[in-house]
Amino acid sequence: MVTLCLVTRRLLRVLVATLVTACLPALAVAQGGPPLITDDPDTPGPGYWEINIAVLTEKTHAQKHVEVPRVDLNYGVGRRIQLKFEMPWVALQHEEQRTETGAGKATVGVKWRFIGQEGERIAWSIYPQLDFNMAHSSVTRGIAEEGRQLLLPTEITVEMFHLEINGEVGRNLVENGPDTWIFGVSTEGHVLPRLELLAELHGERVTDSTGLITVGGGRLKLTSKMILLMAIGHSVRSQLDEGPRTYAYAGLQLNLPRQFTFERDVGRRPAAPEIRRR
Repeated sequence: MVTLCLVTRRLLRVLVATLVTACLPALAVAQGGPPLITDDPDTPGPGYWEINIAVLTEKTHAQKHVEVPRVDLNYGVGRRIQLKFEMPWVALQHEEQRTETGAGKATVGVKWRFIGQEGERIAWSIYPQLDFNMAHSSVTRGIAEEGRQLLLPTEITVEMFHLEINGEVGRNLVENGPDTWIFGVSTEGHVLPRLELLAELHGERVTDSTGLITVGGGRLKLTSKMILLMAIGHSVRSQLDEGPRTYAYAGLQLNLPRQFTFERDVGRRPAAPEIRRR
């Protein structure tokens, strides 16, 4: 219990430190998405790809859920639309140490940013996503839940007084279970030209139970096309049937042919590419 408290306190310190960093005029950014849970309104750009290949681990008192790999493909259609396909291979370890492996739920989605863009005062998007099973055997072995899920979130980024904050809230419609609400707030800041620190507070509400988790991590730019993603988190409030939850993410982000730069003003010289994630 003492160890869990220490982890939670450290993650809260990361959140506070990142918020302070984001207040610095030259370094402020606010982006969600991998390795964070909370998403943001950013899109890859016209004809650009963003590919995230990662290992994700979530652990509760009842089970350990590992996705290796989690492949997340994102493609920009014009400046405001993003198409998404995500597919994990799951290893699920139960409390009695029995392990099952198989295909997890696939996700398809379309993000539409209808207001603003990166670097402007306000950017706002909607991002409907459909989860569905790729293999019935995964359902029978308990790797994936039976039925489809439709997530209907909206994301907004607001910039004021050199501080940028990204927020997301949405309703998850579950075919064979209770519907849920998801919500989160995140921010990030450059501490070195190639390194961002990031933090978030993310929550999920199921019927009368609400779970909250803090996540801290970073993005390290390795090359003009490749970024190292890292994050770790722990619950600060557990859902009744779940208990304490630990979250870890490690992966690589590929930007092809490179990162797209959104210009604030027509005719303005493009800024140097920064680490960005949709």
